[in-house]
Amino acid sequence: MNLDSMLNLGIEAINAGGNAILKTQNNMQIWEKENKTPLTNADIAANEAICAILSKSKIPICSEEQPLSYDIRKNLESFWLIDPLDGTKSFIEGSENYCILIALIYAARPILSLILKPKTNEIYYAHIESKIYKNHAEFSPLRCHENITLVSKHHGSTLDTQFINDNHLQSLKVGSALKFIALLEGRANIYHRFESLNSWDIAAGDFLINHSTFHDLDSKITQGFMSDLNGNLLLYNNEKFRCPYFLAVNDKEMLKTLKIPKI
Repeated sequence: MNLDSMLNLGIEAINAGGNAILKTQNNMQIWEKENKTPLTNADIAANEAICAILSKSKIPICSEEQPLSYDIRKNLESFWLIDPLDGTKSFIEGSENYCILIALIYAARPILSLILKPKTNEIYYAHIESKIYKNHAEFSPLRCHENITLVSKHHGSTLDTQFINDNHLQSLKVGSALKFIALLEGRANIYHRFESLNSWDIAAGDFLINHSTFHDLDSKITQGFMSDLNGNLLLYNNEKFRCPYFLAVNDKEMLKTLKIPKI
């Protein structure tokens, strides 16, 4: 597999998805899925645009809008895992806090990923043998020196409050998987999630965090890390799409001192 070629195809696909979303803004249609979450014509248009391009790779595609059954996935060595519009609620509200997520899964782990914020056309991407890029230039993730954890704009729990209080943290609300970008940009040093998300919501961010070394003005370098609450890497070809709770940090050593609520 030529990862550079796959990454270039991913860039083409995610940009096509972003353009498809923006074209629907003045003609939005909204439905409700069986699970009571919203679906818009933007989700559908982005999914179609992305899949049309990724299909050129001949690698199977598993999307939130067109999931592959486990009977098919369990025999696959690799597949694309995409969320064509992560943050649909924010998109409906007119916020710019939504994004597109694409990851290439190999042996149950992401080896390439891209995140695009369509409203501002900001794009982040990398593969396992490359640097991380932001807007097509090499990008060095930034360390945050304050104790700030990222929390959801639309969800919260007593476990979140306990974690924040026990570790004397500040919290920053960010919508969708853009929390991973906030971590990379140095706006926080922790992203905790004590709510189960689907694999397409987090695989792209997982790869970028675990692939990152974070820098600061004092030239200190730390290794980013994301895992479940027991320190295990998340796997993305399980029978169920739901993933365990997780922690993402800009310094792996932090996991030794963080106090995790009993769940």
